[in-house]
Amino acid sequence: MNPLELIGLSFGALKERRLRSGLTILMVIIGSSLMTSLNGLGGGMNAFIEDQLGTLGANVLIISPSGMQAGFGPPQETGKIKLTSQTVRTIERIHGIKDVIPFFSGYAVIKSGGKEKSVQITGMDQSKLKYISPKAELESGSFVSLHDPSGIVLGHNIAYPSDLDKPFVKRGQTVSIEFTKVESEGGREKIVVERKSFQVKGILGELGDIFVDNQALVSLAAANDLFEKGGTYDGIYGITRNSEENDEVEGRIRKIYGENIGISSPKAIAETIQEVMGTFGTFISAIAAVSMFVGAVGIVTTLYTSVMERTREVGLLKAIGYGNTVILLMFLTESMTIGFLGALLGLGFGAIGAYVLIEVLPFGVGALSFSPRFLPMDLVEIFLISFVLSIVAGLYPAWRASRLSPITALRKE
Repeated sequence: MNPLELIGLSFGALKERRLRSGLTILMVIIGSSLMTSLNGLGGGMNAFIEDQLGTLGANVLIISPSGMQAGFGPPQETGKIKLTSQTVRTIERIHGIKDVIPFFSGYAVIKSGGKEKSVQITGMDQSKLKYISPKAELESGSFVSLHDPSGIVLGHNIAYPSDLDKPFVKRGQTVSIEFTKVESEGGREKIVVERKSFQVKGILGELGDIFVDNQALVSLAAANDLFEKGGTYDGIYGITRNSEENDEVEGRIRKIYGENIGISSPKAIAETIQEVMGTFGTFISAIAAVSMFVGAVGIVTTLYTSVMERTREVGLLKAIGYGNTVILLMFLTESMTIGFLGALLGLGFGAIGAYVLIEVLPFGVGALSFSPRFLPMDLVEIFLISFVLSIVAGLYPAWRASRLSPITALRKE
């Protein structure tokens, strides 16, 4: 019997039991779809993280009070020491440090033309932004000088928000910044809103970094005054001479401050995030593997039942000269067909499912959105896992069919 005849017989057998065959194929589709969707989401997330952190300089150390997560995000004040001008001078003298950039950071509401946006405002020496984010450039205007009390530079997404059909603010405009704080008076706490006007001196070009594109930059003096920091920095960027010296420089800083100071780098942040994502991905992949196992059990059940129902057919085929090998291949081809169709359709539905999940899950919305990323070799691997598992699942029923005695089979009612 040639391969085409075997395939024809397998399709015919599956068509005779459409509902059962369809449900078995569906089990394989679900397993391979889950694996495909998760693979695409994981690949997209990793690419997104690499792109975001890739905009930061490789030779940057982010220094913060111990336990504080410094960077472009809002700091959480849990540190044991304060970062002051003395800290800056100490770090400047450490061997391997090229430059030191302290910063203040906080959240405020920016108002313009009756509209408002909640943004992160960072106060820093903007002439050194190139060290932190080498790709950052001005689209128009100029940076704010170190002691400018009222100038502000806006990230691209603030000036041109995606939810508006016109710019939120233009260069040269005056905007109002509102900062909320809690004050104690007579043993009671009250919320106080501080307001200050700033003039937009410049607008950054779109970088593709959700933090840079969505933040506003002011001078150190303006941020210190606005957020009432009292000269205590939220963080310090330590620029090393070479990214390969990061670990050595970190060790020298640790010798001075021990665990009383937090130190991280874009590479370390990426590794931490990817480790968390990898753990989560492993958990979800285990669920997908269980689904694939259920599909394999379905194949065993379907083919074993098919063997029982077609006992007389097997006996007849053996009586007219078909050997054990042909019978084995005949049933094995059915499992191969189920696996091939299930794996192929699973890849298609999985790719579609990944894009659907991007739209409905929180990380697929707004600035954090990213696209699934599918690597050809990963898709081939998922297909082979589904296909081979289906073949393995069909081995026992096929072997059982090939071992049937023709006389016993023909006598079966």
